[in-house]
Amino acid sequence: MSDAEPTFWQNVWAWVKRVARAIAAPLPAILLIIGAVFLVALGVKNIQIGGLLAKLFGKEGAGKKAVDVANTVPEGRVDKDGNIIPIGTPDSQGITQAKVVPIEQPGLFDDPSKVKILPPDETKPIIVNLPDGVKAQDVDKVVIVRPEVYAVTVRDSSKVTTKDVDDLLSKYGK
Repeated sequence: MSDAEPTFWQNVWAWVKRVARAIAAPLPAILLIIGAVFLVALGVKNIQIGGLLAKLFGKEGAGKKAVDVANTVPEGRVDKDGNIIPIGTPDSQGITQAKVVPIEQPGLFDDPSKVKILPPDETKPIIVNLPDGVKAQDVDKVVIVRPEVYAVTVRDSSKVTTKDVDDLLSKYGK
């Protein structure tokens, strides 16, 4: 009986199921977008739904964190023999791709004037004292230039301007 030709009503039912799937498939994405617009209208900042939408639509690399992307060696970064140059190794021009690590999120009882970074291949985090007026939640990234000198950037939404941070760092750096 399984080899039998499907009946007219079975064909109609299969067609109805396909149409229902095609109509219902974008529904979660539409609801997600409407929810994000509603949250933005309420004043919530930094709503990011791109990763969720990519997962819904099955895009490659969906949900990949920025740190993972930054630590991916580009295909064109090869030596003269065609081997990929690993992170932390300089190329023929002396350019080194740095290992990127996230800033540890401050805890409830952590000092807001300091940020912690766990360098690659180390077990003890580095504690960076921030300039006066800069809080841990304002910090976007910390670049370790030398073991005791840091470059700190703040988010665009921060009340502290980049010039203020540069002035404070130059005052404390000398």
